[in-house]
Amino acid sequence: MFAVVNHLYLTKPVDEFREPLERDGLPLLASQPGFIAFHLVRAADDHAIVVILWESPAAAQNGAAVFGPTWFHNNIIPYLKSEQQRSVGPVLVSSR
Repeated sequence: MFAVVNHLYLTKPVDEFREPLERDGLPLLASQPGFIAFHLVRAADDHAIVVILWESPAAAQNGAAVFGPTWFHNNIIPYLKSEQQRSVGPVLVSSR
């Protein structure tokens, strides 16, 4: 399993992204091969942590190539206060 973790500092409240994500963003991500899970965490009113789990680094890269320039570009980038902070890597321990 492979994780992509993004810290997003936003110009509008994190809660305002919930409905558009559930309606349009998640179905797009879920349709990508190798997608496992998506988590949106409200760390503060203007700070979101996004965790996306994929089967492999290649699946994450392919998913980002579809999600990034489309839904993310149109619905998140216009509201970023600063460049997103991204970390990626293999998941070493997981519990469900």
